[in-house]
Amino acid sequence: MQQTGFREQFTAIVDAWTLAQGIVDTVREPVLVLDKELRVIAASRSFYSAFKVSPDDTKGRLLYALGDGQWDIPKLRVLLEKIIPEKGVMEGYEVEHAFPGLGHRAMRLNARQVFYEGGADTTILLGIEDFTAQHILALEKDRLLLQFEEARAFAQAIVDTVREPFLVLDKDLRVLAASRSFYSAFKVSPEDTQDRLLYTLGDGQWDIPKLHLLLEKIVPEHGVMEGYEVEHEFPGLGQRTMLLNARKVFYEGGSHTTILLGIEDVTVQRVLEHEKDDLLKEKDVLLEELQHRVSNSLQIIASIILMKTRTVVSEETRLHLHDAHKRVMSIAAVQKQLHESGNSGSIEIAPYLSKLCETLAASMIGDSRPITLTVVGEGGIATSRQAESLGLIVTELVMNALKHAFPDEKVPGRITVTYDMVGANWKLTVADDGVGKPPDGVFAQPKSGLGTGIVKALSQQLDAQVETIVSAKGTSVSITHAVFPAKAVA
Repeated sequence: MQQTGFREQFTAIVDAWTLAQGIVDTVREPVLVLDKELRVIAASRSFYSAFKVSPDDTKGRLLYALGDGQWDIPKLRVLLEKIIPEKGVMEGYEVEHAFPGLGHRAMRLNARQVFYEGGADTTILLGIEDFTAQHILALEKDRLLLQFEEARAFAQAIVDTVREPFLVLDKDLRVLAASRSFYSAFKVSPEDTQDRLLYTLGDGQWDIPKLHLLLEKIVPEHGVMEGYEVEHEFPGLGQRTMLLNARKVFYEGGSHTTILLGIEDVTVQRVLEHEKDDLLKEKDVLLEELQHRVSNSLQIIASIILMKTRTVVSEETRLHLHDAHKRVMSIAAVQKQLHESGNSGSIEIAPYLSKLCETLAASMIGDSRPITLTVVGEGGIATSRQAESLGLIVTELVMNALKHAFPDEKVPGRITVTYDMVGANWKLTVADDGVGKPPDGVFAQPKSGLGTGIVKALSQQLDAQVETIVSAKGTSVSITHAVFPAKAVA
């Protein structure tokens, strides 16, 4: 009977141990069964598989000696030698360790101390949950969240730094972010703006037809729009003129889009532009009136001089008065052509000189003398002040040619005015095919003559040089302006 009872007890122990090992092997997570000396009594198949060890190198060995000491982990010692003896159980105890051949592992340890009847012995069950992949994902998630928050803060800082009002909208036109200048300019708060549809902001004050067109048609089709002008009456702010710059942002994967909307308030600028236009119109009217008065005054002066020529006895005085009369008429002609060409800004020289010479020919030559006055050359652009000086020079030289080059008023003659321009260099020439004069004076007349002084003075104002060539074929006077002497116009 005693032997039979022993066999039954032994069989029960073997069966219990077999059952326990079966349970250990069935658990998916690695499990170790340790004695009170932390020697391995049993290990699950998942333990051998996960940590690349064999039963022969594991069973019966101290835990810290396994695999050349790879389980000699400080936190594991704290768990098994301090926490478990004191508390008997510990769950979710996290340990990180680098295993040779396996790399870094993050583990959750669940440990439980098993006490047997009689207290002669204890066993420690150690479950090992490898959550390395989840841990890496969690770290990556935290890193991405940190990057997202940093990117969001950076983007918001950019938005807040922009001086013009600025909105960031989602694909449904809901406000994701707004700049401080937007809140300040349109008297709204972040609480009443963020996460709200654009058209509902401020009781619908942004429900603007042209804004609908921009955000729902133009930007979706073109992706970008700059300088889109919108006028709108804002309650509490009044009429506003805005330039809208919109851009659609596409993200990788195409899951969503964002619209950036910059708002430039140009109300004051437009008001100033209108005022400037009004002032320019007023200036044009005043200049027109001034031109009319100057023209009338010159005509009166010319008439008075002409009347005086009829009353004086001295022939020399009469000649001087006739000369003065011609100069007054020449100034009037120049003023007239400047006025017709536009008395401000740039002036096309070729048309200007052509009209001026037509006027000079009509007033100084007429049908009484067989002399032609023509203008040739490619021409160029000059300021009104330069054009005025050039016109006075041409008038003086034409008058000089009529006076000295053709003494016989019945002999046909030709006066040619040429103007050419290359870059910043230009050359004006007035040539005649008259009798010519010996080179005893710049204009074949006394150096102290009024015409000579006028042309020299005007040429100096234009930073130009005067050159006279006299031959049997006539006289040629050139006024040349050259930035570099080597590049002077030929």
